[in-house]
Amino acid sequence: MTATIATPSDLASPRAGFVTRFAAGIADAVILFVFLRGAVWLSSASANVLRRFAPPVDLATLVILGAPLIVALYHVVFWRLSGQTPGKWLLGIRVTPIGGGKLPLRRAVLRLVGYLFSALPFYLGFLWILGPERRGFHDRLARTEVVYAR
Repeated sequence: MTATIATPSDLASPRAGFVTRFAAGIADAVILFVFLRGAVWLSSASANVLRRFAPPVDLATLVILGAPLIVALYHVVFWRLSGQTPGKWLLGIRVTPIGGGKLPLRRAVLRLVGYLFSALPFYLGFLWILGPERRGFHDRLARTEVVYAR
């Protein structure tokens, strides 16, 4: 009787495809929109309630101006802490470094920079996910992969 030894490729989760990753991105966009819109509404409402005691700056404008930073922190913090944004969690996928483990902060930031470069030429960097490796430009740059969470 011979025993079979599992190779790392047998143990690894399959990489997530374009549709799943796109749906997770849409879910994250909706979550961020609701959060930012709620923050704008709350800051406007509090300014109306406080009236003359309100701060001299428009808090809603500050939220809108800070939106890119909030979006960046949302992705980097969730990738670093759990490997999943809430949208990826809903779809059952996770960002991991090639070879496994927890995503280091430096590579999470590099992946975010890769997102920007993937989007620049008409989102062509994201179309690489349709290839056989199922990795976009940002995944290759940060040496990450998006796999199904088990």
